[in-house]
Amino acid sequence: MRRMYPTLLLAIALLGGATTALALNPSTDLFVPAAAQASGVSNGVPVHWATDLYLYNPGDASVTVNVYWLPRDTDNSQAEPVTFTVNPRQTLNLPNVIATTFGITDNAAGAFHITATGNVIANARIYNTLDDDPKVDASRYGSTFGQGLEGIPASAAVTAGGHTDIVGLANTGSTGEAGTYRSNVFAVNTSTATTTLTLTLLDASGAQIGDTKTYTLKPMAAFYVKVSDLISGQVSYATLRAGVTTGSAIIVASKNANGFSDGTTLESWWPLQTGGGATCGGDGLYTGYIQYSESGGMTIEVSNGAITSMQGSLIVFSPDDGGANCGNVFPWSTDNTNFTPVTIDSAGNFSTDFSVTGYDNGVQLEFNINGSLIGDTITGTVVVTASGGDAGSCSGTLNPAPFFAGHTTLTWSNSD
Repeated sequence: MRRMYPTLLLAIALLGGATTALALNPSTDLFVPAAAQASGVSNGVPVHWATDLYLYNPGDASVTVNVYWLPRDTDNSQAEPVTFTVNPRQTLNLPNVIATTFGITDNAAGAFHITATGNVIANARIYNTLDDDPKVDASRYGSTFGQGLEGIPASAAVTAGGHTDIVGLANTGSTGEAGTYRSNVFAVNTSTATTTLTLTLLDASGAQIGDTKTYTLKPMAAFYVKVSDLISGQVSYATLRAGVTTGSAIIVASKNANGFSDGTTLESWWPLQTGGGATCGGDGLYTGYIQYSESGGMTIEVSNGAITSMQGSLIVFSPDDGGANCGNVFPWSTDNTNFTPVTIDSAGNFSTDFSVTGYDNGVQLEFNINGSLIGDTITGTVVVTASGGDAGSCSGTLNPAPFFAGHTTLTWSNSD
């Protein structure tokens, strides 16, 4: 039986209350597209936002690492780095990095640029510490919540004439309004010249919502815009199409629960490459996520032109996800189910149905998955129907959820 290492590791990270990066990519040139620190009062509640940065050297030799702080809306082409030496398999932990490493004591927002003499992995956590919030029991003061962002290789930036997409955005209310969501878009100009960025929102059918907005990013500058600034009305499920007409940029987004301001990082796609630079695609593992109100991990195995197995986690806690009484996490796998390998047709499309059982409450999940493999990515829609559980268990059909998975160099590990 296969051990489900790739997706279970993703699920562990996703269960921590805030979504972390989907797949960390070693590189000598990385960008963390958003970071911030802030203290003050928001909606009558004290806030204490900070950012921790982690740098890991996976290699066998020490590397020199330069970390640049890139404030928003600023020409950072002449930014000065802070330099570190990171030994083999050492993790450099930089807590409250904006203040402690860069000496900035005021509120600040921006991005990080990381260069190194050998491949490194970067990850950041942006978090708020609870304090004197009347909506929270005092016993929880000192607890934290937030979200994570990975260090994305500069080679993954969208360049002139290109675009990327981000699924799962929403704009249904304002900060402090329980049961609603807001979304934000973050970008960083990865070039030393200005970059022109276009942002267009699409509804679930693919129809454009509102007008395309155009922004000019200063050299090496971080950028931020609210989805509420892109459209005048509300939208429950939206996809962002981000294009670059000049320069280059990395773009991500977040979806935040207004009642508690907890955020989920929404990644954009980019073509993945192997370490040797050859284009991926074809057989192998594709890892990514299913986008309900919280992202759940997903891994798809392709062999000889067919989908041979799938696994993941459904994280469904919001009424917006559909169904009834479905506040739960459902790990799932096609192992030991009625799933049979499904052929990917000549256009790259596939469709499959299968059932997953074995949950403690007796719930059975019926999956309907339609997707397409184009280049190095698999995208599509998942529809899940729950039935057969105990009284009060999850039941009914969940809302259709988009999924994304990119080719990876991970491999299955077989048990003895």
